[in-house]
Amino acid sequence: MLRNVDFSRWHVDIDRYLNPLVPRPPWRWLPRPISHFLGYRGDKPPKNLGNLVLAFWSLIGVFCGVLVVAEGAAAVLEFGAIESPFAQPRNAVLSQVMASAIGIGIGRLFALNPHANALPQVGGALACAITTAVMVLTKTVHPPAGATALLSVTEGYEIGWFLILIMFLGCIMMQSVALVINNIQRRFPVYWWTPDPLPRPKVVVEDTESAREGKQESLASSASDDDTQAPVPARIVIQEGRVSIPDNVWLTAEEKEWLEKISQRIR
Repeated sequence: MLRNVDFSRWHVDIDRYLNPLVPRPPWRWLPRPISHFLGYRGDKPPKNLGNLVLAFWSLIGVFCGVLVVAEGAAAVLEFGAIESPFAQPRNAVLSQVMASAIGIGIGRLFALNPHANALPQVGGALACAITTAVMVLTKTVHPPAGATALLSVTEGYEIGWFLILIMFLGCIMMQSVALVINNIQRRFPVYWWTPDPLPRPKVVVEDTESAREGKQESLASSASDDDTQAPVPARIVIQEGRVSIPDNVWLTAEEKEWLEKISQRIR
């Protein structure tokens, strides 16, 4: 019976409904010194760095991050794997807030049963499992959030709902440190909300040449209407010694290096 079921259609894409409501980041309108530390590079891709440099900045970042917020696992992601989707702001912040809320909620429900105190690990396992499922559905997977959900049940019961605010402020502080340190020689974040293109404001294109050419006036006007209504696709432009990558396109370091090698071969 299960052979006839197409499980590939059991899919919910939350970004399909949220992305049209999310505006594009306005970093390109800010002064360059400010937008630089928000991850905006314009048409200039970040330079490739050796692993010794990456290890140095990871050391500095994790040290400073753990001093500010005592979250070792999150610090390793935020400074040692900054290109990973798990380290991007959407995943890092929303996952921790949801994990703390789910953990405290499960802990409160288990507290209603006096016999549940004998098996606190059951509530912790349930909170971690529910948090993982929610993160998968909302595209906010962040491994340290699983530990947050578990500890919210086993250790955070006395703090209560105030733990949500603590986790939120901790995430903001960690992200602030990451924006400063990771943008000195690297780029962080790769994206703020999603690597997919966000909607752009509609641009009206006026075809001035169609007014001069009377024979092609109707064809030119119809073509301009089609260009106005059609969405502008994101393009990666490769020129001699230069690669232009849009902000809404996410590439790994290996892919960027591959594109730069192609640009160097153009003569």
